Amino acid sequence: MSTAHPSAPALSVLLPVRDAAPWLTQALASLTRQTDHDFEVVAVDDGSRDASLEILEQAARRDPRIRVFHRPASGLPETLRFACEQARAPLLARQDADDLSHRDRLAEQRAYLHTHREVDVVSSRVRLFPSASVGAGMRRWSAWHDSLLTHEAMHAERLIDVPLLNGAAMLRRRAVESAGGWRERGGPEDMDLWLRLFAQGSRFAKLGRRLYSWRQHPGSSTRTDPRYSLERFLALKVDELDRFLLAGDRRATLIGVGESLKRWSAALGESRLRAVIEARDADAQVLKGQMAPFVLAFVALPARTRWRAAAQLADLRESVDFTFVA
Repeated sequence: MSTAHPSAPALSVLLPVRDAAPWLTQALASLTRQTDHDFEVVAVDDGSRDASLEILEQAARRDPRIRVFHRPASGLPETLRFACEQARAPLLARQDADDLSHRDRLAEQRAYLHTHREVDVVSSRVRLFPSASVGAGMRRWSAWHDSLLTHEAMHAERLIDVPLLNGAAMLRRRAVESAGGWRERGGPEDMDLWLRLFAQGSRFAKLGRRLYSWRQHPGSSTRTDPRYSLERFLALKVDELDRFLLAGDRRATLIGVGESLKRWSAALGESRLRAVIEARDADAQVLKGQMAPFVLAFVALPARTRWRAAAQLADLRESVDFTFVA
């Protein structure tokens, strides 16, 4: 373990590391060159089998802000929980070991939280790289992610996909701890935490600059870890629907089209559903003729835009009378 910085910093960067040797030096360099210098890096090696730990320890000898911990492999949620326990600052930032932070990232996010006391989580738009490894699906995801800049927009789309990238986030420690922190539930730990933070009333924001670069490569955990499978995301979304929309034994009217409708009909089951309606075209009369709450299963953003307009004409309130899923 490296020598700790003599005084508590303003910010702790949580850096979980597992077999990241090909990219780790660049990731660390993107942090040590930050224009904001008042931070520590809590780097936790999660049982790496490559040279990751050696790279971390060499970096710590050069920069005392880097604190290195080594543990047997325990998975990302447990590694983040441990890193949070070691952190000494009231603000926490995330960074993945294969990604890059813009040199202004920490300064801009910390300044935003300083001037917006009501906000608990601030992120930024994201750059995907290298461009040759970015497929059409990820480009659509990136455009969707970067369009969600306000708390309201992220909350409304929270059951579509992850509305802000975990690695790009800066969070108030008290909010994270109040929500229970990162935890192992066998599914996507980032969406799990965001949903719990939303549920406790935490406010979110996203900066308009692209301050974080998400590396695309075949070994990425989002492509290889079973916790990010469609089935695990679906289970987490169903749990959230049970918590906020279907509480009190309310049954929903499911509206959608195609495979998405079939998938959600099977996931929710007869016990949660009053009716299942296939409707491609947005129509306020369809909504007026059925009983709330509504679960609207539409993958395409233009379809959700049209159905939001129809719901407004039907005097329905989003997240109260209806919600979208994908």
